[in-house]
Amino acid sequence: MRFSEVLEVISEDLRNVEAALKENTWSDVALIPLVSNYLSGTGGKRIRPILVLVSSKLCNYWGDKSIIHSCIVEFIHTATLLHDDVVDGSSLRRGHPSANAKWGNEASVLVGDFLFSKSFTLMSNHSDFRIMRSLSKASLCMAEGEVMQLVSHCNPASTESHYLEVIKRKTAALIASCCQIGAILGEAPPEQEKALVDFGLKLGMAFQLVDDVLDYSAKEVRLGKRIGKDFHEGNVTLPLISLYTRCREEERAWIDQHLGKGDLGPEELEQLLGWMRNYCALESATELARGLIAQAKERLSVFEGSLYLEALRSVADYICERDY
Repeated sequence: MRFSEVLEVISEDLRNVEAALKENTWSDVALIPLVSNYLSGTGGKRIRPILVLVSSKLCNYWGDKSIIHSCIVEFIHTATLLHDDVVDGSSLRRGHPSANAKWGNEASVLVGDFLFSKSFTLMSNHSDFRIMRSLSKASLCMAEGEVMQLVSHCNPASTESHYLEVIKRKTAALIASCCQIGAILGEAPPEQEKALVDFGLKLGMAFQLVDDVLDYSAKEVRLGKRIGKDFHEGNVTLPLISLYTRCREEERAWIDQHLGKGDLGPEELEQLLGWMRNYCALESATELARGLIAQAKERLSVFEGSLYLEALRSVADYICERDY
């Protein structure tokens, strides 16, 4: 099954999610829906809602609660994007001016706060305790992951183990919670719920790894942001960690001098990308992502074959194969 076919299988649910997102961003404070709907309209993949929907159906849940919980996880995710762009000083998001570039840092932070608050309001109205606990824990992990990333800012000597813990918290925790929500809604047995959590953690780590590889390898028009953005901003990810441990002393000195100092010129950027290729820094990170995807799919062996099991495996394959 191709990823496009997964979208077809849950197309009606996705339309309902989009309608619910728009409905629940309404506020009589006009700037709130303006900023919220702007970010929603700039081409997000909706991976987190897709995982809620497919996991729910895999666990034989056919009710409407998967729609509102898809909204909840997307609001949490969108809030973090609004905050991240302020922290990183980003001016582009998905090929469009970022919200902070259009409306300023204050508006981005405050609308992000609104979306966090809205997500927990919706939880209090629609979620049982286990789902609230899962999402609360994921939100806490995300904040910890962002602070851990800040600690390694502009430090290319940071370790792979530190990086993996960062992405487990800042990205994988929420993705694991999305899969767990489906198991909870479907009242799946503990073995299946645990399998979906493990699947989501591996999938989420692979997702962030691929994102970090694409930052150095994708075509800018597809990626929707500057190539080498992480390097420009001083964000230390696995490709850079791998390069730094493998390159020569004079090359490490160059990295130390330029990391986090703003945009590189075309020749400097090409030199950095050439080192990434020559030292197989991107290849090793990609291989790690593929290994995590294989482990994630293996955890799904506790489920009987079905259309939705195939769909979940297809989502995992898409995570590793995407080019933006």
